[in-house]
Amino acid sequence: LTVVKMEGWKRGMNFDATGLPWVPTSPHIPTVDAAYLYPATGILGELGTVSIGVGYTLPFGMIAREGMDADLLASRLNTLYLPGILFRPIYATPFYGSLKGKETGGVQIYITDFDAAVLSQIQFYVMQVLRELDPSFAPFTQAPQSRLEMFDKVTGSKEIREAFGQQYRFEDIFSIWNDFADKFREVSKKYYLYGL
Repeated sequence: LTVVKMEGWKRGMNFDATGLPWVPTSPHIPTVDAAYLYPATGILGELGTVSIGVGYTLPFGMIAREGMDADLLASRLNTLYLPGILFRPIYATPFYGSLKGKETGGVQIYITDFDAAVLSQIQFYVMQVLRELDPSFAPFTQAPQSRLEMFDKVTGSKEIREAFGQQYRFEDIFSIWNDFADKFREVSKKYYLYGL
């Protein structure tokens, strides 16, 4: 295997800093915004119980479900003051996917500060607030087994699902989530090709 190193790239750069045009990396990542938001909603999307904008015009840029009061959800999420993130209420009817043709309410996600935002945590905070607003929201019991297995794969183990699924509070998995991330950062350092 030969890796050809890029010129002019630094690890601390956002894509916008490259000055290059975005080339879709997937049919569901047609814009740079979708790429930025993929880690914010993609894990939750594996369950198939909510819309994450795939099947609508905002792939990975929203989280919505049937019967949800979008204004209330956005208001509650914004009171969490997640660093670098704002939520806007949105009502949408997906064109395809598991919620095709169904009216959904939810939030569109805006990144206001890339340096402050912790994107992968957003979906857990959204699930936490969805559960607070509607105790019947239980994606781990509503998703098929194959979807649960995929969720476990992308989170690294069933430990996250089992711990979070007890009370749907991010604080219950905060240390587990960060331990996994810290270990990955340490192991991956020797493979870094680019400086900050």
